[in-house]
Amino acid sequence: MKIFKKWWFWLIAVIIVFALAGGGGEEETATKVDQADETSASAAGETSTTAKEEEKAPPVKEEFAVGEKVQLEDNVLTVTKVEKSAGGEFDQPKDGHEYVVVTVLIENAGDENISYNPFDFKMSNSQGQIVDQAFTTIDTNTALQSGELASGGTVTGTIAFEQPAGDPGLQLQYTPSFWSDKTIKVNLQ
Repeated sequence: MKIFKKWWFWLIAVIIVFALAGGGGEEETATKVDQADETSASAAGETSTTAKEEEKAPPVKEEFAVGEKVQLEDNVLTVTKVEKSAGGEFDQPKDGHEYVVVTVLIENAGDENISYNPFDFKMSNSQGQIVDQAFTTIDTNTALQSGELASGGTVTGTIAFEQPAGDPGLQLQYTPSFWSDKTIKVNLQ
């Protein structure tokens, strides 16, 4: 058949195979990383738990707060600081808006390299708008760049967003994998 000789047929077939392979597997959810949990987990090996304690497992948390360490697969995210800015002499937001500058810390908790990129972040507001980072010079010296992290590596940087001034419903959204729709959501208020 002529269809098997077409290069685009094979390209589409390969894309479909990769899409199906990437969609399977276990569901990963973002979880809060807590040092107290790590120490209690090692002590739990020495003591047994009752069935009632196992049934009282807390519900899976979907939204987190500034300062919490959150792990999704091998990526551990901590929003360490949130600042607001009216801009500078040459760089100002639209009327009624302000820059929201978020400082993030990304850690690699896995055995293989992971990628990081400021384009993995978006911000939603109380009006239901979800926006990409703003192109501004207010955080030039601290802006998060893109790259890879080796096992155990960390990187910190800032990401600026333009949002309505004083918006009480700001939420940072971090999607570390292009091939997944799993997102870490951090409430910034």
